[in-house]
Amino acid sequence: GNEMSSDQVKERLANSRVALYFAAGWCPMCTRFEPSLLKFRQAALDSGKGPLEIIYVSSDRNEESQKQRVKQMDMMSVQFGSSSSNDASGIAADELKEHYKIWAGSESTKFGFLGRRSGVPALVVLDKNGKELSFLPAESQGPRALGSWPLDDPNGIW
Repeated sequence: GNEMSSDQVKERLANSRVALYFAAGWCPMCTRFEPSLLKFRQAALDSGKGPLEIIYVSSDRNEESQKQRVKQMDMMSVQFGSSSSNDASGIAADELKEHYKIWAGSESTKFGFLGRRSGVPALVVLDKNGKELSFLPAESQGPRALGSWPLDDPNGIW
């Protein structure tokens, strides 16, 4: 995809509300949830509560699928799979899945069967310091989970 420099990323996230979106294109629950997510993103912008930057954390089967989905949904994404040791940021999909304990059931052989908080789809809303502000369990709640996004919390603006 289009690699962005850290300055470009900072610029794009500035004054936005930011969430990590854990999902996969092969997941029917994810693809059913996404029209609601995209409508929610637009509604937040229209109402002055946005912009919302949703960063895709892929459980897709390959990098090509991730790139297509990111383009379709107009989202940023983290690196597919795990970060290489020469990648200074060290942040890739696998590291975020382990950190937040969110992965697809089919990835349990990789990440383990215990300690998983949620499968996909799920969102983690971040505060302006990049820490978790809210967890939106879309796997269990579907579009209703979006109602838990704290759009009035000033700490949610980067």
